[in-house]
Amino acid sequence: MSISQADIDALISAAAEEEIAAPASSAPPPSESPKPQAQTTGGSQSTKLSGDLKRVMGLSLRANVVLASQQMPINAILGLTAGSIIEFEKPFDAELTLHVVNRCIAAGHAVKVGENFGL
Repeated sequence: MSISQADIDALISAAAEEEIAAPASSAPPPSESPKPQAQTTGGSQSTKLSGDLKRVMGLSLRANVVLASQQMPINAILGLTAGSIIEFEKPFDAELTLHVVNRCIAAGHAVKVGENFGL
């Protein structure tokens, strides 16, 4: 049985809402993976949602950090060469955005963690 993209999006949104609604004291320690809980409104629907959430929690999704974006005509893109500069209207110290499945889910500033970068 396959799950449609709309179903996955709805489940991820529901999981995010549950995580936001949960008090900070109930957050699991960083070493534990969060265990989704059934929603309390909906009787058997909440049990199904919990089971569906368990099914998708193991899926891997691509996360992208976006510095800036801009639309360009194809001829301008084809004209890019080594050393070309693309200027963006976004200031260099503006927040970066985190996109999952092409949806912005968070924003933050770039940080250096050891020799790596983070958001």
